[in-house]
Amino acid sequence: MNCFRNFQLQFGQIQILNVMKLVSKIYLKQRFQKRNQFYLFLIFIIFAAVSACEPFVDTINDTRDCVYYENSSNESYPETDTILVMTWNIRFGCGSEILWFGDACGERTVLTKKEITKNLDLIIEEINRLKPHILLLQEVDVQCKRSAYIDQMQYIIDRTYFRYGVYATNWKIQFIPSDGIGRMDEGNSILSVWPISEARLHPLPLRNDLDALTRFFYVREVVMSCKVSMNNKDFYVVNTHLSAFSTDDTKKRQLDRYIEILDELDTSGLPLVTGGDYNLLPPNSDKTDYCEEDKCPGEHFHSPDDNPQHKDGSFYTPEITWLQSLYDKYYPSLTLEEYKKAQSKFFTHATDPAFDWDRTLDYLFANRPWVENSHTTYQMFRIHSDHAPVSGLWRVYEKK
Repeated sequence: MNCFRNFQLQFGQIQILNVMKLVSKIYLKQRFQKRNQFYLFLIFIIFAAVSACEPFVDTINDTRDCVYYENSSNESYPETDTILVMTWNIRFGCGSEILWFGDACGERTVLTKKEITKNLDLIIEEINRLKPHILLLQEVDVQCKRSAYIDQMQYIIDRTYFRYGVYATNWKIQFIPSDGIGRMDEGNSILSVWPISEARLHPLPLRNDLDALTRFFYVREVVMSCKVSMNNKDFYVVNTHLSAFSTDDTKKRQLDRYIEILDELDTSGLPLVTGGDYNLLPPNSDKTDYCEEDKCPGEHFHSPDDNPQHKDGSFYTPEITWLQSLYDKYYPSLTLEEYKKAQSKFFTHATDPAFDWDRTLDYLFANRPWVENSHTTYQMFRIHSDHAPVSGLWRVYEKK
């Protein structure tokens, strides 16, 4: 009876009959635009109603603790005035050469263990070579069917020099019937060579351009924060991933909440470093429309009769000023002046592995200055992910 009550609480005022009518038309249509397996999902709804002992969709309504990871290494790192910080969207170990159906016009939905471990090992090899002190990761899978049920957090921390890590889910569903995806638990993580405490997950606003049922099952972006203790000297680390495919003001609302969290931590007087995949362009970018680059076979945009006019997640023109508020408040590892001089040198993303990097979506900021000209974009890592990692040397103890 308690399990059935969980199901009732999940759906609130949504009536079961309405769920049955709507689910064949709208389940995940905004993100994947693929055929829906209505009957399989209907069976699962009925099964969940009578037997699920935990909510099959984690709605991430409130701020909560993150999940802690630690390896058994006895290696310790001394304190330092300058630390190497890196952020990397690792695309759940899929690499860039496998065309996953969600974001690369492909047909693959579920990968083999061999494919996932091969790509994760390539990523781990570069992490161990570059040796950042602090690493922010996005799109990390924990026991998902699409990535062979590997706990990628544990896999990475066991094979790197990091002793400490925290994980925050942003998309946890017990079963997704669409195209056999199955169990999903994707999120972000922070890894550190020094101890981590006070790790918190902060939910971000949801998309308003989706109907209620689609939004219920959709990815829920978050901010994760923690305190790192470098011997007796503490600093905050914050990681986020903003919505990729929204067509309204979702990213602006998420960005505003993200900055609120940064400001709250900044009032402590401690050093703070942050970054992630913002899915926004620098405010002085020359190009803001990538519909042609991102379109799939058979898609057409920009003609008078096209509806929509632009591909979701590829048209940045209405959003081009949104990141300016972050540049105004915090130190970027890459200044807008540096970026403007050689934009292509700092591009971090491309949807098609056959193309060169074509836009910048990944960033690092802090409330203390960075070492001048230390920002690095690792464009040589083309097969590892659809995002290139970026890093910077941060003067953690330099005053504002």
